[in-house]
Amino acid sequence: MRISKPVRTTARIVLVVACTSCATPVERAAYDAFLDKIAQECKPLIIGSDNLGTAISTNGLAGADPDHYLDFLSATKALYYGNIPGAVYRNSLTGQLGGGPYSDHSFDCIVAHLPKN
Repeated sequence: MRISKPVRTTARIVLVVACTSCATPVERAAYDAFLDKIAQECKPLIIGSDNLGTAISTNGLAGADPDHYLDFLSATKALYYGNIPGAVYRNSLTGQLGGGPYSDHSFDCIVAHLPKN
């Protein structure tokens, strides 16, 4: 059975919202601040052909394919909370979004801005 793109997108949105609701308000605020920080300090925050800095700033309304933006948010949340290492994050998103001339800079900058535990 093949699942249509709108159904996949809706399922991803539900998953991201569900995962976000598991965090406390303080944890959500810290993660949101992290996203805002990398959108500003990692310019251009581009992975593959998606400008994720713009997507973060516009809440996914511009800059990136909606599916790619949701994949980015999901993987970045896992990285931020320590559920996946940086190498897995990089390889996963490169596989999903593609590589490009700015991708390495973007990955390095995101990892450099992770909170120190």
